[in-house]
Amino acid sequence: MRLLVAPDAFAPSLGAAAAAAAIGRGVEAAGLEPPDLCPVSADALPADVDARMRAAFALVVGEGTFDRGTLEGRPAGELAVRARQAGVPCHAIVGRDLLDPFGKRILDVQHVLEAATIGALERAGEQLARRLLTDVMPG
Repeated sequence: MRLLVAPDAFAPSLGAAAAAAAIGRGVEAAGLEPPDLCPVSADALPADVDARMRAAFALVVGEGTFDRGTLEGRPAGELAVRARQAGVPCHAIVGRDLLDPFGKRILDVQHVLEAATIGALERAGEQLARRLLTDVMPG
């Protein structure tokens, strides 16, 4: 069961690559295979992100603040919409969750966890992976 982890920067001091690596360490600690790490930026999404997403079990997006701006074209929102259209489950690990339940339904995001530091991102990655293992393989 391989996840695609594609976060944007959480803050200037915590860039997308560091966030992706921290979440990835947590996912591995929970017993899943190493995720496909795909840090993104507001400037452009990687050209192969759609193919990588379709090859994954699920997508994990992330950003500093999950809010109405996410719905207006920031990378996490764009990726969540693409995941929904491709039938790939999407989950989010964010610094702050300020998006209302209706916004989350629009994006079809299944789980949203808050984490703002490297250690918290690792724990959130592990927690999400454990939830997914329970959802997929109950008992």
